[in-house]
Amino acid sequence: MVFVDHDPHIITILRSLSPGRKLALARDMNRMADRLALAGIQRRKPDTTPHELGYALALQRLAPEHYAHGEAILKGLALMPTPVDPLALALRIGAMLDTQAIPYLVVGSVAAVVHGEYRMTRDLDLVLNLAPGSVGRLEQALHTEFSFLPSDITDAMRRLPTARSDWQQRAGFCAYDNTTGFQIDIYLASGRPFEVAQFQRAQIVNLPGEPGGILRVASAEDTVLAKLEWYALAPSDRQWRDVQAILRVQEDTLDRGYLDQWADELNLADLLAWALRGQQPPQPGAEPRQQRLF
Repeated sequence: MVFVDHDPHIITILRSLSPGRKLALARDMNRMADRLALAGIQRRKPDTTPHELGYALALQRLAPEHYAHGEAILKGLALMPTPVDPLALALRIGAMLDTQAIPYLVVGSVAAVVHGEYRMTRDLDLVLNLAPGSVGRLEQALHTEFSFLPSDITDAMRRLPTARSDWQQRAGFCAYDNTTGFQIDIYLASGRPFEVAQFQRAQIVNLPGEPGGILRVASAEDTVLAKLEWYALAPSDRQWRDVQAILRVQEDTLDRGYLDQWADELNLADLLAWALRGQQPPQPGAEPRQQRLF
């Protein structure tokens, strides 16, 4: 959902919603999108089997840069054409990581839903503080419900020193839910000071009535800063809309001193200034675009 009107009533409504309610609404949007996608697949291919439907739906969710990797891993799974519940998936994997004593943070679009507008998401983003001695336990735990390449985890661990010295290099891997094929992007914390601060400021989101019931989510300020980093790496309208939504919905509750401090340290001060003005920074040869959502 993207709001384009500067409507204080919409802001008031969003501020009144609990994180659990926003996540539940986002879940409903995801389920509706999956139902519509399934209807389209069935119309185009009326003789498709349930497993073929599940596979086609899982592929349709993948971003272009993940398509080849996901296609190869998902092909052998007995996927079901079930609308995905990203909230339940986040709670499942969060509980699994807690059981293995592996510190984690929910980041990305799910964190943006908690702190800003609610919208659909095509994947679940996590950051793990993974000790070398915990790699085997992580692989064993993931294997019960997810498909992935163990070599991807090994490669991510090897890339940690590079990621620590160069923020543009990320150490991570993808796993896929064995039932729905939904993608989980797992990034490994490299020990950068900003990542340490993110884990220190993690927010516990309680979700009464949901199995598991607890998620560790990056704070609103850290979600803004992380999305600005991603935007600096690869400008994206979606990242910028998420930043704008969080800034407008959280507004007076944000720790501006923390935002300004880390924006300076991460060389994001100019981007943050554009965001606080409600404008998207111009691309080379372009005029500034008005991108305020409310």
